[in-house]
Amino acid sequence: MPPKPALALTALFFSLTVTSALADHSHDIEEITIQAFPLASQISSSPRSNPLHSPDSAELLKRIPGANNNANGVITGIAQYRGMYGDRLSVKLDQAPTLSGGPNAMDSPLAYAPAGLLQELTVYRGVTPVSQAQESIGGHMVAQFNRGNFGSETAAGVSGFASTQLTDNGSQSNSDMQLVIANNQHKLSLLGSHNEGDNIDAGDNKTVAGSQHQRDRFDLAYGWKSDATELTVFAGKLDISNSGTPALAMDIVSVKTDLAGMTLSTQVNDAAINMSLAWADVTHSMDNFSLRTAPVMTMGYRSNLATADNLSWSLDAQLPLAFGELKIGTDGNLSSHDSTITNPSNTLFQLLNFNGTQRDILGLFAELNGDIGDWGYQAGIRQNRTSLDSGAVTSSGMMGMMGNAANMLAMQFNQADRSLDYNTTDLVLKFNRSLDTETALTIDLGIKNRAPSYQETFLWLPLPITAGLADGRSYVGNLSLNHETAHEISIGLSKKTERFSIYPQVFYRQINDYIQGVASTDMTANMVSNMMSGAAALSYENTDAEIFGADANWNYRINHNWSADGVVSYVRGKRTDIADDLYRIAPANARFSLRYQPDQGALQLMVESVVYARQKHVASYNNETQSSGFGIVNIGANWSITENIQLRSGVKNLLDRFYAAHTSGRNRSGDSDIAIGEAIPGLGRAVYLSMAINF
Repeated sequence: MPPKPALALTALFFSLTVTSALADHSHDIEEITIQAFPLASQISSSPRSNPLHSPDSAELLKRIPGANNNANGVITGIAQYRGMYGDRLSVKLDQAPTLSGGPNAMDSPLAYAPAGLLQELTVYRGVTPVSQAQESIGGHMVAQFNRGNFGSETAAGVSGFASTQLTDNGSQSNSDMQLVIANNQHKLSLLGSHNEGDNIDAGDNKTVAGSQHQRDRFDLAYGWKSDATELTVFAGKLDISNSGTPALAMDIVSVKTDLAGMTLSTQVNDAAINMSLAWADVTHSMDNFSLRTAPVMTMGYRSNLATADNLSWSLDAQLPLAFGELKIGTDGNLSSHDSTITNPSNTLFQLLNFNGTQRDILGLFAELNGDIGDWGYQAGIRQNRTSLDSGAVTSSGMMGMMGNAANMLAMQFNQADRSLDYNTTDLVLKFNRSLDTETALTIDLGIKNRAPSYQETFLWLPLPITAGLADGRSYVGNLSLNHETAHEISIGLSKKTERFSIYPQVFYRQINDYIQGVASTDMTANMVSNMMSGAAALSYENTDAEIFGADANWNYRINHNWSADGVVSYVRGKRTDIADDLYRIAPANARFSLRYQPDQGALQLMVESVVYARQKHVASYNNETQSSGFGIVNIGANWSITENIQLRSGVKNLLDRFYAAHTSGRNRSGDSDIAIGEAIPGLGRAVYLSMAINF
C-alpha cells in the first residue's frame, strides 16, 4: 500500500530534454518532450508533429503519462490527470486561466484551443509549483498557441501555414491557418480554425446520434520586443454552433466568446518582471430539442441561456540571491456566472438557476530555488482567499406539488447566508539530484487546496449540473462545504542513454474533505428529483479519498531507421471514509508505437497499439457500471513532398473495433444506435488525409 504522506511537503523535478528518436530526421514526426526548466518537469505533446485525427486538443492528453480525457462530445473533452478532472485541474491558454461559460462545461477549457492552432499542450508532472496556478490540487496544464516567431532582421517577413484535414467517419473537416508578419522587433499574427462534422459512427457502423459539431476560432496578436522586454497583446473569438453533447441533458445551440489580454516580461537591473492580464466573456445557449429527439410533451422542452465573464491577472518578480533565486508574486481571477432555464412553449416557465454568482480568487505566493550540496530544491508557499456569492433565485411556471417544492427550495436558499469565504495555504517542496551521468531522482511533496465551485455551493434545485461529470444524476448544492485539502507525494526516476530513455513516476495523494455527491437527506429535494428524473438527488458533501498510481513514458532508438516509444499509466481512486471507489477514473492503459523512416527522410510510417484494461473499480454512489477492456490499432504516414508541403494520412481504429472508453459519458440522446444509458462508444474505423503548406 502506498505510503501516506504524514511527513512534510516536498517536491522536485528534474529537467531534461528528451526528443523522439526520430526527431533528428524531421520535426514533423510525432514527439513527446520533457523540457528543461529548473525544478519544474513538463511533458508536452505537439499537434504539429502528431498525426492527430481529432480537432479536440484533449485527445493529445492520451499521449502523456497519467493523463486522459472525459469525452462528452467530439470537441468538448474534459482533461483528466492522475484521477482528477474538471475544476480540480488548472488549465491555462498561454498564461490565462480558462473560463467555461456553461454550468456543465460544454465549452470545456480545451474547447477554446483547437488542436490545429496549438504549438504544444504541456502537462506539469508531479506537484505543480505554487507560482504556476492558483488552484492546482489535481495538476496543471498549459495550451500554448502557435503564434509564430519574431524575425532575425529589421526587414519584415511573411510566414505561416495553411492546413486542411478530411476524415471519412462523420464527414469531418478541419482547416487551420497561421499568418505572421514579423521582423526582429515587431510581430503581427493571425490564427484561424474551422472544424465541422456530422454524426460519427462507432465500430460495426453504429451511429452515435448527437455527435455533430461546428466550431470557429480566431486569434489576432501583436508582439513587440527589445533586448530586455517582450510584450504580447491578443484578442480572440470562439463560435460553436449546433454541436451535440450526447452525454448531457442538452446540446450546444451556440457558444459565443470574446477573449482579450496581454503578457509582458522585462528585465529591471537583475530582476525579471512578468505580468499578464486576460478577460473573457461568454454567451452560451443550449436546449434539449434542436439536435436530439424532442420530449414527447412540450412541457418537457428546455432551453438554457448561460452567461459568464472573468478578469484575471498575475504579476511576479524573480530576484537573484547569493544562494539561489526568489520569485514573489500575486494573482487574481474574478468570475461571474448567470443561468436561466426556460420552456419556449410556455412563457410562464422560468428557473433562475444561477443569478449574479461570483467566484473570486486573490493569491500571494513566494518560491525559492537553490542548491544544497548535490540536491537542487524549490520551496514554495501560496496563500489564497476565495470568495463566493450569489443573488436571489426564483422559480415560476411549475405546477402542483413540484411547483410548491421548487418554491420552497428557492425560499430556503434565498434566506441562507450566501456569502462564503475560504482562506487556504498551499505548500510545496521539490528536490532533485543526479545519481549518475544518466540517471536522476526526483521527489515532490506538497499540500494543495481547492475551494468549492459555484455549482457545488449554489445549485439550489436538483438538476444534472455537474461541471461535466455527466453521470445522469441530479445534484443539489451545499452552502456548508469545506475546502478540499490534498497531501501528495510523487517520486520519479529519469534514465537517458544514447539510445534509450524512460521516465517513471509513482504518486500518492490523500484528499481530506473531497467533494462528491452522496445520497441527499432533503425530502423536498428528493421529491423534486424523483418527479424530474425518477431517482433521488445527490447532495454535494465533504468526504475523504485517496488516489495513487504510477505512470511512465519511454523511447528506444532501434537503429537509424527504426524507433519505438510508449506510455503506460495506472491510477486508482478510493473513498477512505467508506468502502467505495471514485467515479470515472481511467483504467490502466498503455500506448506502444513503432516508427520507420527511410534514409532519405521524406517518408515516415507508424503503427500504434492502444490498450485499455477493464475498469472494475467503480463508484457505487451513482451506480457506475464496470467497463470492458479493449485494444485498437492505428496506422499513419507522413510524406514531405517538398520542404514546405507535407501530406499526412492514416487510419484510426484500423480493425473497426466497437469499444467504449470508461471515461466516456452515458448516452442521453435518442435516434441513435446507442441505447439511452449506454456508454458512448469511441470512433469506429476512420480514414483521414491532410495537407499542410508552410510558407
